[in-house]
Amino acid sequence: MFQFFQQIRSVLDKMPLSRKIAVGALLFLVISLFAGIIFWSNMVEYRPLYSGLSPEDASQVVTRLKDLKIPYKLENGGAGVSVPEDKLYDLRLTLAAEGLPKGGGVGFEIFNKTEFGTTEFVQKLNFQRALQGELARTIREIDEVRDARVLIVMPKDSVFVEESKPPSASVLLKLRKSLPQGQVDAVVHLVASSVEDLTPDRVTVVDSRGKILSSGTPEDADKQLLNSQLSYKLAYERNVTQRIQSMLERIVGQGKCIVRVTVDMDFSRVDVSEELFDPDGQVVRSRQNVAEKSDKTNLGPDKISSVNPLADLDPNRRTESREKNDDTINYEISRTTRRTTRPLGEVKRLSVAAVLDGTYTIETAEDSTRSRKYHARTPEEMKLFSTIVRQAMGYSEDREDQVSVESIPFTMDDGWELEKVPATGVDKLVEDYGKVGLNLLAILLVFLFVVRPLIRALREAGQGDTDELLEEEDDGVTVSIGAEALAESGVREGTAQERAMRLVREDVDKAANIIKGWLGEE
Repeated sequence: MFQFFQQIRSVLDKMPLSRKIAVGALLFLVISLFAGIIFWSNMVEYRPLYSGLSPEDASQVVTRLKDLKIPYKLENGGAGVSVPEDKLYDLRLTLAAEGLPKGGGVGFEIFNKTEFGTTEFVQKLNFQRALQGELARTIREIDEVRDARVLIVMPKDSVFVEESKPPSASVLLKLRKSLPQGQVDAVVHLVASSVEDLTPDRVTVVDSRGKILSSGTPEDADKQLLNSQLSYKLAYERNVTQRIQSMLERIVGQGKCIVRVTVDMDFSRVDVSEELFDPDGQVVRSRQNVAEKSDKTNLGPDKISSVNPLADLDPNRRTESREKNDDTINYEISRTTRRTTRPLGEVKRLSVAAVLDGTYTIETAEDSTRSRKYHARTPEEMKLFSTIVRQAMGYSEDREDQVSVESIPFTMDDGWELEKVPATGVDKLVEDYGKVGLNLLAILLVFLFVVRPLIRALREAGQGDTDELLEEEDDGVTVSIGAEALAESGVREGTAQERAMRLVREDVDKAANIIKGWLGEE
């Protein structure tokens, strides 16, 4: 072994400094490469097990991993946990079977374990905690929400209806980015629908910076109503404008017409109930006819009896007859009940203003200067455009809609180029092929003045290196060794250096053998 190291040391002593540096660098590179391969092959790759965990969930997951004696890494300030890749999916299934992560807070799993002797007050309190935790977990499913906390106030039950109070709730959101108003309303209605007797106007939503997103006050509701009405009005105007302008631009050209639409809307909600009676539409519903007839006889002092059977011959005897006839007819009059609800956002009036650019002609003056001359649209064209606009907007005389269509010259920008006269002859050739010719000329100049001198310089540098290698003038070495080989080669004229040069040019293989012999002798 010692002799082996002695041989290595002797070889290194004979090497020049430049070769020692090259061998050392190569050896260092090989060792580093093998060390990197060994380290990479034995390195354990970690994959995220969970990310975005709450501190409570992260603590429970880490505790469970310690019990299982599985290595882990904490990332993102403790919100993420990574484990070895080969154990990733087994751990997810194992932790899911144990209900981890729970998503922060306490949910309805609080009732999985019941204790004997739990009072009604504790049960209500646990139910409130579970409801708050489940709502917070549900809200956290929104992409823009990083964390959420829900607080619900449940008033005490009272036997008196006058003293009963509705519940209320407050929601604290920690957001990743700004939450649109539509999603804020969704959170409000989600909480309100999950709690009995809770209305959206009693739900308050704030973010972690203390900004009130929804207060549930009447002013907030009015603001939302106004915003929705304004959005609907602007969308209606934008739709009508797009329909008119797209049609006009297909006729007069792109960018040559401007259309503005203003709509007056009535957002009041009106319910009208009517009952209409038609006196001419009579129908007999029922008829009742009652006829009565009675006779009454007045007798004198002596009444008819078995004792006085001759009372009929009494001169004071009088007889009265009465008749009564009642005819009652009930008629059913035609009646119409109508309930009308006016639509929300009814268009009261529509105003449209359209401005059209005219036509232009190019005029050339005597000094060859060109200018644009504006020509207004003819009355026939304006009448036609006005009819088109009326049809596109849905014109109504009953609403007293207004339409204005005018032809006005548009302001010409500074970069507006005048139309050019079509080129002919040489000018047309220059216009069509001028750029191609300039590109070819540029390529030719680059080849002549850049590429060609560079190739020539490289050739000269290569030839100079070859001459130095053969002549070895810099080291002061004369070609004296191997003279016998040069003599055997048949080259006898000139100096040894010139003969060696001729030998290299004439027979490369033989020159290589001679150089190998020199190296062996050295």
